[in-house]
Amino acid sequence: MNKDWQIFLSGQGAVLEQGELKSFDGTNTYPDLSQTYICDLSGLGLIKASGEDVQSFLHGQFTNDLNQVTPSTSQLSSYCNPKGRMLSIFRVFMQGNDYFLLIRRDVIEATLKKLTMFKLMAKVDLSDVSDELVLFGIAGHDADSILKESNLPVPNDIDQSIQHNDTTIIRIPSESSRILFISESENAISIQKSLSENTTQATSNIWELHDIQSGVAQITAETSEAFIPQMVNLELIGGVNFQKGCYPGQEIVARTHYLGKPNRRMYRINIDSTSPPQPGLNIFSVKDGEQPVGKIVSAQSTGENTCEALAVLRTEKESADDLYLETLSGPKVSITTLPYSLESNNN
Repeated sequence: MNKDWQIFLSGQGAVLEQGELKSFDGTNTYPDLSQTYICDLSGLGLIKASGEDVQSFLHGQFTNDLNQVTPSTSQLSSYCNPKGRMLSIFRVFMQGNDYFLLIRRDVIEATLKKLTMFKLMAKVDLSDVSDELVLFGIAGHDADSILKESNLPVPNDIDQSIQHNDTTIIRIPSESSRILFISESENAISIQKSLSENTTQATSNIWELHDIQSGVAQITAETSEAFIPQMVNLELIGGVNFQKGCYPGQEIVARTHYLGKPNRRMYRINIDSTSPPQPGLNIFSVKDGEQPVGKIVSAQSTGENTCEALAVLRTEKESADDLYLETLSGPKVSITTLPYSLESNNN
């Protein structure tokens, strides 16, 4: 975490453990999504990519078409191993001529290592700049109006990126409204102060809950190289381009796309549990006994005995009512609705 930002958050009542924000004022209340939250996103990090060959190099590594990334347009993408399994999912954006990957910190090392291995003679510089900049966001139904009241520019469209006073501002998918900020610490602190009167301070848990409700997957250290893009619906939300050409794992990803419906998809689920399960935990069906039928992608608590989550399941289980977490005697799992269709266009 950026040191200046850490000092600032501590002064705002943040409880930190080993540089990670745990709560504000020592309390962990359940989310009230009628409120608008300002969320610290220090659990995310940044990989910076620059150099003469950076655009062509990155284009040949990722599942999406990097030609579509501009200083005003960001992009969801992923990085696969040769078997088409994703090491990471991230958002790509630009500042000047440099590209940045907004990515979970726990998969940065593996992603950087693989990128560096494929760099060969390309004129590209790759570095982890997670602690140089500050990441935070505002999420909730009143987000747009609150930003406008503070004289901050508001991106109109999903993925749109605005550069403002050395700060990058990006609109992220949400069932309400969600705006991401990437800034140096001085600007971040100034923006945070200007928004604090009309927002509730929160950890990244609120942000991740918005991801879950929006059907946007995260790849964590526990699930790295576990899923191909279609298993987490990445092509349905603009994270895969099937016309862009080769990249690691492209043949398998393309074959899955053109040969028909995937046999595993990601679903939004409710879990009868007091605490959110870790990514990678198995889901079981009474009908299938001890053979797992799915895995948790991400989860967050929404009440005293309820969690919302995303899980990859066998598609034949999309209407099942006999699903349980971790064991057949574990918490009950119920499938709910995503904000988009699971039917893909195979053209």
